Amino acid sequence: MGSIACVFPGQGSQHPEMLQTDLVDQSFINEKIEIVSEILSYDVNSILEDESKLNSTTFTQPLLVLSSAIFSEAYKNLSLPTPKVIAGHSLGEYSALMFAESITFEDAIKITHLRGKLMQSSEEGKMMAILGLDSKIIDEVCSQINKSNEKAYVASANYNSMKQTVIAGNIEGVEMASNLLPGIGAKRCIELNVSIASHTKLMTDAADEFNESLQKIIFSLPRYSIIQNHTGEIETDLSSIKQNLLNQLTQPVLWTKTMEKISNSASCLIEIGPKNILCGLSKGYDLQSILYMADLNFKDKVQNI
Repeated sequence: MGSIACVFPGQGSQHPEMLQTDLVDQSFINEKIEIVSEILSYDVNSILEDESKLNSTTFTQPLLVLSSAIFSEAYKNLSLPTPKVIAGHSLGEYSALMFAESITFEDAIKITHLRGKLMQSSEEGKMMAILGLDSKIIDEVCSQINKSNEKAYVASANYNSMKQTVIAGNIEGVEMASNLLPGIGAKRCIELNVSIASHTKLMTDAADEFNESLQKIIFSLPRYSIIQNHTGEIETDLSSIKQNLLNQLTQPVLWTKTMEKISNSASCLIEIGPKNILCGLSKGYDLQSILYMADLNFKDKVQNI
């Protein structure tokens, strides 16, 4: 087996069966569910049964960390090689740090629950995935909209791949962009099921409030090299790791840069979470194997690489 990169998903990967896997003992899953239910003051199983609650940012974020914790345990149970590098997409960065034993499971749940709550209560906004258009052109259009209309604000929030950039902003700004971009080459503009503008300046108030609690969390040096969203670089300084987590709230996710670094470091990518969204974004890079742990045939596939 070649060198491995482990990646951890953010919002959008949640679904009602996200905690189910036969790679981990049910007793371990139940124990983690009990801990999270206590921290949230809300029964995890009842959240999973209620789509509106599951898709509420306040609950989505800690439950995705819980899901990644379960699949992280599976990774260790299977005695897979130490990853050469790890990364998490947006919220997934907290799962990656937990996997690397930089933060505890309990702290990861507490801080992402707060993060979700603060983001949920921030200024109303929109997010939209733009397909098939160069990110530089998208950035230029967003800049022109912001300059030409005082009420409108829109910016790139996630540089996900060469073919996909997510924009975010207030409703007026995103709608103006979605009207303009198809006329200059965008293949599709897909509105995301969120009512906030993550990774933009509209998160500034949330970031200021979040910083107080973030600074109180004790971090250890990650056991594995971690590429952070804000810089697309490997970070080893603890104060910088914290600052990058804070900056990530108001600045775009540099996932294309992250994937370039991953493909230069590893030959196999494994997504540790309940879906395979990041596997989709990793196509086109120089990777021999792309696997996801929620795949029912994962155990067989990973033994064959």
